[in-house]
Amino acid sequence: MTAWFRDDPATTPGPRRLTPEDAVYLDGALRHASGVFVDDPATGLDVARTMAAGVLTRRGFDADALLHPFEPRPAADADELRLMLEGLAAAIGRIVADGG
Repeated sequence: MTAWFRDDPATTPGPRRLTPEDAVYLDGALRHASGVFVDDPATGLDVARTMAAGVLTRRGFDADALLHPFEPRPAADADELRLMLEGLAAAIGRIVADGG
C-alpha cells in the first residue's frame, strides 16, 4: 500500500472520497494562495499547502506524505516556488478528479 494513508490500511478504511464542497474549497484555496504569492511567494505556497493539508487530513489522507514534495528548501527563489505551487495545483487537481 502507499504511504498516503495515515493508518494501517489493513485495519483502517482508506481515505474517503473528496466531496464537491472539498473541490470548491481547494479551488478557492489555490486561487487565494496564488493571490498571496504575487506579494510573498513563500507565504503563498505555505497557504496552499496548509489549506490542502486540512482537507486531505479530514478525508484520511496522509497530508504530510502527499505534500512533502511541495515543501520548499530554505533558499528557494520565486521561480522555484512558482513551479512548486503549479505542481501542487496539478496534484490537487488529480486528487479532485479521481475523487480521492
